[in-house]
Amino acid sequence: MKGIGEIAPVEKTLFLKADPARAFAHFTQNISIWWPLATHSLSRAHAESVVFEARAGGRIYEIDVTGREREWGRVKVCDAPHRLVFSWVLEKRAEASEVEVTFDSGADGGAVLKLVHRGWLETKSGAARRDEYDSGWAPVLGAYRASLE
Repeated sequence: MKGIGEIAPVEKTLFLKADPARAFAHFTQNISIWWPLATHSLSRAHAESVVFEARAGGRIYEIDVTGREREWGRVKVCDAPHRLVFSWVLEKRAEASEVEVTFDSGADGGAVLKLVHRGWLETKSGAARRDEYDSGWAPVLGAYRASLE
């Protein structure tokens, strides 16, 4: 529920043709395969890979062509294969937000992925960032679904 002055979270839902365990594993273990680094990374054209350490305290980070690691966030909760909660910082701790991704059983043996990106700063720039992510998660999750199915 949104409180007074709070910026609403970004919410996205995907219906997947994979069970929750496979969907969870693909999200975390295969992130370097499906994440669109050329358009959704800190290093853009110089990004080489991304790593998701699926454990509490694990890092989420990209690696550029020089081997430099650039932190995206830290895993707060890892309840495989059902739930992930992680900070989303993109090297800007003062602007940190939080992402929660759940994987529930869906129809026909598939999974329902729900992503909630919350914790936006209650500022003009926080509202702008929220709007950017509202549209930005669509191609990212689209790439995830396409590579999974």
